[in-house]
Amino acid sequence: MFGRRSIGAWLASATGSRTARAGERVTLSRQLPRLPHTAGLFASGRLSFGYAATIASAVRHLDDAETELAEPILVQLARASASTVEDVARAGHTIIETIDPEGRLARAKAKTERQHLTISETADGMGRLSGLLDPELKMQLKTWLEPLAGKTDSTDLRNHGRRMADALAIRLSEGGRRTVMHVSVTEQTLTGQSEEPAFLEDGTPIPAQDARRMAYTAELRRVLRDADGIVRDFGRARRLASADQREAILAMYRTCCREGCDVPAYLAEIDHIEPWYPTGRTDLDNLAPLCAADNKWKSRHPDRVEVIDQGDGTVSMRFYRYSKLRPRRWTDRR
Repeated sequence: MFGRRSIGAWLASATGSRTARAGERVTLSRQLPRLPHTAGLFASGRLSFGYAATIASAVRHLDDAETELAEPILVQLARASASTVEDVARAGHTIIETIDPEGRLARAKAKTERQHLTISETADGMGRLSGLLDPELKMQLKTWLEPLAGKTDSTDLRNHGRRMADALAIRLSEGGRRTVMHVSVTEQTLTGQSEEPAFLEDGTPIPAQDARRMAYTAELRRVLRDADGIVRDFGRARRLASADQREAILAMYRTCCREGCDVPAYLAEIDHIEPWYPTGRTDLDNLAPLCAADNKWKSRHPDRVEVIDQGDGTVSMRFYRYSKLRPRRWTDRR
């Protein structure tokens, strides 16, 4: 009647809520007639929506007799002072596994069929990830990212979500060797003569500092266009450390050279200690591994980075997260 694929989709559109939240409300309204104890507590305000929706979701695949046995267990757990919504959800899953062990494979297949991942664009050009992963893929992703998402030291003020995003950037860059991304930038911006933004291939502008940081570890291709935007000529020049230089750096460093960062060196980008523009050279004594997140921070706050000579041919970098602290300049150390 309303042109929607389900009641949940209609409710989400009608109320302006997320599809997942609308689905919870539909499931709760369908299951409450079979959950008299839950319904009474919910109506009187003694049971929150989150707990009531979790109980309803836990019994939706049970018949009436099984639901009658399961409800008191779930309600008691929901009202326990030390329990959480996740505890109730796990208990519901355990009940289903106990009642129907033969259906475990079918349930696993159903979870895989439901998994999805969406990358949408926000109004300011950022990307929002949303989705649902089956248990196996979820654990693969967590195992892939969590080791790189820990706090590095007492000055690390990032929350867990930010650290996970930085871990994803580190994994995708793999030292700047694998990710392919096109950025359009003028020569003036690239050489520091202008602060005009560069542009990603979808038209999103990025700061000049970020474009220069990308260029330090990227393959550059010169593209000449006429006044009408037609390509007339193109060429290429490398700003990357050579394969031999990279191997030498990996032999010298075990981790990212920022103090307190334990990202393995083989996952870090090879960064110019003294910036490539205007005078930094791609020489071995001017190169060090820096993970993607720290490389971005360094490029945006060059005046808050201290380079410390370790005396063995390597350096460490100390980041001053608080702007009132001022480090020694690299040129002073030289």
